[in-house]
Amino acid sequence: MRDDFLATPLQFLRGVGPRKAADLKRAGLMSVEDLLYRLPFRYEDRARMQPIASLRPGAKAAVIGEIKSAKLSVTRRRGFKIFNAVVGDASGAIRCTWMNQAFLADILQPHLRVVIFGDVKLDSTGLHLLNPEYELVTDDGLGVHTGRIVPFYEKTGSVTPNMQRKLVRFALDQLPLEIPDMLPADVRERRGLGPRRSAIEASHFPPNEASVDQLNAFRTPAQRRLIFEEFFLFQIG
Repeated sequence: MRDDFLATPLQFLRGVGPRKAADLKRAGLMSVEDLLYRLPFRYEDRARMQPIASLRPGAKAAVIGEIKSAKLSVTRRRGFKIFNAVVGDASGAIRCTWMNQAFLADILQPHLRVVIFGDVKLDSTGLHLLNPEYELVTDDGLGVHTGRIVPFYEKTGSVTPNMQRKLVRFALDQLPLEIPDMLPADVRERRGLGPRRSAIEASHFPPNEASVDQLNAFRTPAQRRLIFEEFFLFQIG
Protein backbone atom coordinates (compact mmCIF):
# COMPACT_ATOMS: atom_id res chain seq x y z
CA MET A 1 0.00 0.00 0.00
CA ARG A 2 1.31 3.40 -0.93
CA ASP A 3 2.34 5.78 1.85
CA ASP A 4 0.23 8.51 0.23
CA PHE A 5 -3.06 6.62 0.61
CA LEU A 6 -4.44 9.38 2.84
CA ALA A 7 -4.03 11.83 -0.03
CA THR A 8 -6.02 9.62 -2.45
CA PRO A 9 -8.94 11.53 -4.05
CA LEU A 10 -12.24 10.16 -2.78
CA GLN A 11 -13.54 9.43 -6.27
CA PHE A 12 -11.02 6.57 -6.45
CA LEU A 13 -12.18 5.03 -3.16
CA ARG A 14 -14.30 1.90 -3.52
CA GLY A 15 -18.00 2.75 -3.40
CA VAL A 16 -17.64 6.46 -4.24
CA GLY A 17 -17.38 7.31 -7.93
CA PRO A 18 -17.75 10.77 -9.54
CA ARG A 19 -21.32 11.55 -8.36
CA LYS A 20 -20.76 10.86 -4.66
CA ALA A 21 -17.33 12.47 -4.89
CA ALA A 22 -19.02 15.69 -6.07
CA ASP A 23 -21.40 15.62 -3.08
CA LEU A 24 -18.51 14.98 -0.71
CA LYS A 25 -16.49 17.77 -2.31
CA ARG A 26 -19.29 20.25 -1.61
CA ALA A 27 -18.88 19.37 2.06
CA GLY A 28 -15.13 19.98 1.84
CA LEU A 29 -14.23 16.28 1.63
CA MET A 30 -11.87 15.64 -1.24
CA SER A 31 -9.35 13.08 0.02
CA VAL A 32 -9.35 9.96 2.17
CA GLU A 33 -7.77 12.01 4.95
CA ASP A 34 -10.65 14.52 4.77
CA LEU A 35 -13.13 11.66 5.09
CA LEU A 36 -11.38 10.06 8.07
CA TYR A 37 -11.09 13.36 9.90
CA ARG A 38 -14.83 14.04 9.56
CA LEU A 39 -15.63 12.32 12.82
CA PRO A 40 -19.02 11.05 14.04
CA PHE A 41 -21.16 13.52 15.95
CA ARG A 42 -22.77 10.79 18.06
CA TYR A 43 -22.74 7.05 18.74
CA GLU A 44 -25.45 4.47 19.43
CA ASP A 45 -25.01 1.15 21.20
CA ARG A 46 -26.27 -1.62 18.95
CA ALA A 47 -23.89 -4.23 20.31
CA ARG A 48 -26.09 -5.78 23.00
CA MET A 49 -28.36 -8.35 21.43
CA GLN A 50 -31.65 -9.11 23.18
CA PRO A 51 -33.62 -12.34 23.17
CA ILE A 52 -36.72 -11.79 21.06
CA ALA A 53 -38.95 -13.00 23.91
CA SER A 54 -37.66 -10.12 26.08
CA LEU A 55 -38.71 -7.34 23.69
CA ARG A 56 -41.16 -4.72 24.90
CA PRO A 57 -43.09 -2.09 22.88
CA GLY A 58 -41.64 1.41 22.81
CA ALA A 59 -38.00 0.34 23.19
CA LYS A 60 -35.15 0.22 20.70
CA ALA A 61 -33.73 -3.26 20.33
CA ALA A 62 -31.09 -5.23 18.48
CA VAL A 63 -31.72 -8.91 17.83
CA ILE A 64 -29.86 -11.59 15.94
CA GLY A 65 -31.63 -14.55 14.41
CA GLU A 66 -32.56 -16.60 11.39
CA ILE A 67 -35.03 -15.46 8.76
CA LYS A 68 -37.82 -18.02 9.11
CA SER A 69 -40.01 -16.72 6.30
CA ALA A 70 -40.19 -13.78 3.90
CA LYS A 71 -42.97 -12.47 1.68
CA LEU A 72 -43.44 -9.50 -0.64
CA SER A 73 -47.04 -8.28 -0.75
CA VAL A 74 -48.71 -6.03 -3.31
CA THR A 75 -51.15 -3.46 -1.93
CA ARG A 76 -54.14 -1.72 -3.48
CA ARG A 77 -52.05 1.40 -3.77
CA ARG A 78 -50.44 1.31 -7.18
CA GLY A 79 -46.71 0.54 -7.06
CA PHE A 80 -46.68 0.28 -3.25
CA LYS A 81 -45.39 -3.00 -1.84
CA ILE A 82 -44.78 -4.34 1.66
CA PHE A 83 -42.01 -6.77 2.53
CA ASN A 84 -42.50 -8.92 5.63
CA ALA A 85 -39.96 -11.22 7.22
CA VAL A 86 -40.20 -13.29 10.37
CA VAL A 87 -36.93 -13.44 12.31
CA GLY A 88 -36.49 -16.03 15.02
CA ASP A 89 -34.01 -16.96 17.73
CA ALA A 90 -34.02 -19.63 20.46
CA SER A 91 -36.52 -17.61 22.52
CA GLY A 92 -39.13 -16.76 19.91
CA ALA A 93 -39.86 -14.89 16.70
CA ILE A 94 -40.89 -11.40 15.60
CA ARG A 95 -42.32 -9.92 12.43
CA CYS A 96 -40.32 -7.24 10.61
CA THR A 97 -42.04 -5.00 8.07
CA TRP A 98 -40.52 -2.71 5.45
CA MET A 99 -42.69 -0.34 3.45
CA ASN A 100 -42.06 0.05 -0.29
CA GLN A 101 -38.66 -1.68 -0.22
CA ALA A 102 -39.32 -4.53 -2.63
CA PHE A 103 -35.59 -5.01 -3.30
CA LEU A 104 -35.27 -6.60 0.14
CA ALA A 105 -36.90 -9.74 -1.22
CA ASP A 106 -33.61 -10.44 -3.04
CA ILE A 107 -31.51 -9.79 0.09
CA LEU A 108 -33.39 -11.05 3.15
CA GLN A 109 -34.15 -14.62 2.20
CA PRO A 110 -35.18 -17.55 4.43
CA HIS A 111 -32.46 -19.38 6.39
CA LEU A 112 -30.02 -16.45 6.35
CA ARG A 113 -28.82 -15.05 9.68
CA VAL A 114 -29.39 -11.37 10.21
CA VAL A 115 -29.04 -8.61 12.79
CA ILE A 116 -32.10 -6.37 13.09
CA PHE A 117 -32.22 -3.03 14.93
CA GLY A 118 -35.18 -0.71 15.39
CA ASP A 119 -38.17 0.44 17.42
CA VAL A 120 -40.41 -2.29 18.81
CA LYS A 121 -44.06 -1.59 17.91
CA LEU A 122 -47.31 -3.14 19.12
CA ASP A 123 -50.47 -3.41 17.03
CA SER A 124 -53.45 -5.73 16.77
CA THR A 125 -51.25 -8.51 15.34
CA GLY A 126 -48.68 -8.32 18.13
CA LEU A 127 -45.12 -7.06 18.43
CA HIS A 128 -43.23 -6.12 15.29
CA LEU A 129 -40.36 -3.98 14.01
CA LEU A 130 -41.27 -1.37 11.40
CA ASN A 131 -38.63 -0.41 8.81
CA PRO A 132 -35.75 -1.61 11.03
CA GLU A 133 -32.13 -1.44 10.01
CA TYR A 134 -30.72 -4.80 9.00
CA GLU A 135 -27.39 -6.45 8.28
CA LEU A 136 -26.58 -9.98 7.25
CA VAL A 137 -24.30 -11.74 9.74
CA THR A 138 -20.71 -12.00 8.48
CA ASP A 139 -18.11 -14.63 9.33
CA ASP A 140 -16.47 -12.36 11.93
CA GLY A 141 -19.85 -11.48 13.44
CA LEU A 142 -19.23 -7.73 13.19
CA GLY A 143 -21.31 -5.49 11.00
CA VAL A 144 -20.99 -1.86 10.02
CA HIS A 145 -24.52 -0.66 10.86
CA THR A 146 -25.54 -3.16 13.56
CA GLY A 147 -24.08 -5.51 16.15
CA ARG A 148 -21.64 -2.92 17.48
CA ILE A 149 -21.34 0.63 18.76
CA VAL A 150 -22.43 2.50 15.64
CA PRO A 151 -21.12 5.94 14.58
CA PHE A 152 -23.45 8.60 13.15
CA TYR A 153 -22.39 11.28 10.67
CA GLU A 154 -24.10 14.41 9.44
CA LYS A 155 -25.82 13.97 6.07
CA THR A 156 -23.86 15.37 3.10
CA GLY A 157 -25.95 15.90 -0.03
CA SER A 158 -27.03 12.48 -1.26
CA VAL A 159 -24.43 10.78 0.95
CA THR A 160 -26.40 9.42 3.90
CA PRO A 161 -24.92 8.48 7.30
CA ASN A 162 -25.14 4.79 6.29
CA MET A 163 -23.21 5.48 3.08
CA GLN A 164 -20.53 7.45 4.94
CA ARG A 165 -20.23 4.64 7.48
CA LYS A 166 -19.53 2.21 4.62
CA LEU A 167 -17.05 4.58 2.96
CA VAL A 168 -15.15 5.08 6.22
CA ARG A 169 -15.00 1.31 6.72
CA PHE A 170 -13.67 0.82 3.17
CA ALA A 171 -11.04 3.51 3.78
CA LEU A 172 -9.95 2.08 7.12
CA ASP A 173 -9.68 -1.41 5.64
CA GLN A 174 -7.17 -0.05 3.10
CA LEU A 175 -5.34 2.29 5.46
CA PRO A 176 -1.75 1.09 6.11
CA LEU A 177 -0.96 -0.15 9.60
CA GLU A 178 1.78 2.46 9.83
CA ILE A 179 0.99 6.03 8.78
CA PRO A 180 2.94 9.26 9.37
CA ASP A 181 2.14 10.72 12.79
CA MET A 182 1.44 14.43 13.10
CA LEU A 183 2.66 14.53 16.72
CA PRO A 184 6.33 14.21 17.76
CA ALA A 185 7.11 11.01 19.64
CA ASP A 186 8.21 12.86 22.80
CA VAL A 187 4.92 14.80 22.90
CA ARG A 188 2.89 11.59 22.52
CA GLU A 189 4.88 9.89 25.26
CA ARG A 190 4.65 12.84 27.64
CA ARG A 191 0.89 13.15 27.12
CA GLY A 192 0.22 9.42 27.08
CA LEU A 193 -1.32 9.60 23.61
CA GLY A 194 -1.76 6.56 21.39
CA PRO A 195 -0.74 6.18 17.73
CA ARG A 196 -2.57 8.18 15.08
CA ARG A 197 -3.73 5.09 13.13
CA SER A 198 -5.41 3.41 16.11
CA ALA A 199 -6.96 6.71 17.27
CA ILE A 200 -8.62 7.21 13.87
CA GLU A 201 -9.94 3.63 13.85
CA ALA A 202 -11.31 3.77 17.42
CA SER A 203 -12.93 7.17 16.88
CA HIS A 204 -15.00 5.80 13.99
CA PHE A 205 -15.51 2.20 15.09
CA PRO A 206 -14.87 1.97 18.84
CA PRO A 207 -14.62 -1.42 20.54
CA ASN A 208 -17.92 -2.67 21.95
CA GLU A 209 -16.65 -2.37 25.51
CA ALA A 210 -16.19 1.40 25.11
CA SER A 211 -18.45 3.73 27.09
CA VAL A 212 -21.12 5.27 24.86
CA ASP A 213 -21.48 8.13 27.35
CA GLN A 214 -17.75 8.89 27.05
CA LEU A 215 -17.92 8.62 23.27
CA ASN A 216 -20.83 11.05 23.05
CA ALA A 217 -18.94 13.44 25.35
CA PHE A 218 -15.83 13.06 23.11
CA ARG A 219 -13.77 11.96 26.11
CA THR A 220 -12.36 8.58 25.05
CA PRO A 221 -8.55 8.28 24.73
CA ALA A 222 -8.81 8.02 20.93
CA GLN A 223 -10.99 11.12 20.62
CA ARG A 224 -8.85 13.11 23.07
CA ARG A 225 -5.76 12.19 21.03
CA LEU A 226 -7.29 13.56 17.80
CA ILE A 227 -8.56 16.70 19.57
CA PHE A 228 -5.08 17.32 21.00
CA GLU A 229 -3.59 16.81 17.52
CA GLU A 230 -5.92 19.44 16.08
CA PHE A 231 -4.99 22.01 18.73
CA PHE A 232 -1.29 21.15 18.43
CA LEU A 233 -1.31 21.71 14.66
CA PHE A 234 -3.25 24.94 15.11
CA GLN A 235 -0.67 26.23 17.60
CA ILE A 236 2.37 25.43 15.45
CA GLY A 237 0.59 26.73 12.33
